[in-house]
Amino acid sequence: MKQYAIRRILQIIPTIIGVSIVLFGVFAMAPGNFVDSKQTISDARKAELKEKFGLDKPVHERYFIWAKNTIQGDLGMSTQHQQPVTTVMNRYMWNSFIIAAIVLVLSWTIAIFVGVYSAIRQYSFFDGIITFLVFALMSLPSFFIGLLAIKFFAVDMKWAPVGGMYTTGSNATGMAKVWDLVQHMWLPVSVLTALSVGGLTRYFRTSMLEVVRQDYIRTARAKGVKPSTVIFKHALRNALLPAITLLGMEIPALFSGAMITEQVFNWPGIGKINLAALQSRDYFLLMGFTMFLAALTLVGNFVSDMLYRIADPRVRMK
Repeated sequence: MKQYAIRRILQIIPTIIGVSIVLFGVFAMAPGNFVDSKQTISDARKAELKEKFGLDKPVHERYFIWAKNTIQGDLGMSTQHQQPVTTVMNRYMWNSFIIAAIVLVLSWTIAIFVGVYSAIRQYSFFDGIITFLVFALMSLPSFFIGLLAIKFFAVDMKWAPVGGMYTTGSNATGMAKVWDLVQHMWLPVSVLTALSVGGLTRYFRTSMLEVVRQDYIRTARAKGVKPSTVIFKHALRNALLPAITLLGMEIPALFSGAMITEQVFNWPGIGKINLAALQSRDYFLLMGFTMFLAALTLVGNFVSDMLYRIADPRVRMK
């Protein structure tokens, strides 16, 4: 296990270097930059800004400067916010993390129980209803569901604020501030959970159907083991093994934010900030955050591999 972990860590190093080269090359080939997009400044000022941000240097030289600074923890200066990229990310990323963490727990919990029950009641009325709802949720765009939720629950019923993270001008502290946050948060959390639970339910249902047809499940039933024990102790444990890989991919999703949903609900998350950075060509912020997500993706894959070897003895023996 130790040798495998070391080997996987060593494999991450050339991978992250390759990702950084591709990432920087893509942004370098993008037409224009934030300096050229400014039509109100003189050519002399544009040349000065390009020299300041290193945009007048060759691409390979700019890459090595950027890579060196990135290794030292300096992701550059956000031209839109006029602050270091790390400061901007730290300010908005945790707002997205709050919602993403709650959505992760809710969607996985609902998907596991609904998917398992749908699998053991295959072709039943409940299974048909779940299948219909799952495909309906998977087919509807996030902005449509978000706007529909705002229309019914915020505008018509007034059960939640229309948008934002806190009430504008509020000076609440302590539990009053927490309650204000909960009131603003439950609607986007509900929308994102509904969008996430559909695909996960199908995934767990399919995985459970494959397991319950295995010989050891038939043997356990033939020996008189209680149905609940067969399902939740033997079948579910093995059905969840493939989900370890899926769970590892959730690590970058916790920090990436929901771009469209955050825009619809005016939630100050990192997804909304990245959309604004794309529109203003704030490439330093885009490159820094994309590189951060790439590193998290590699870490998630590494964690998944380790957990899979721990959970499944057959993989560990190989």
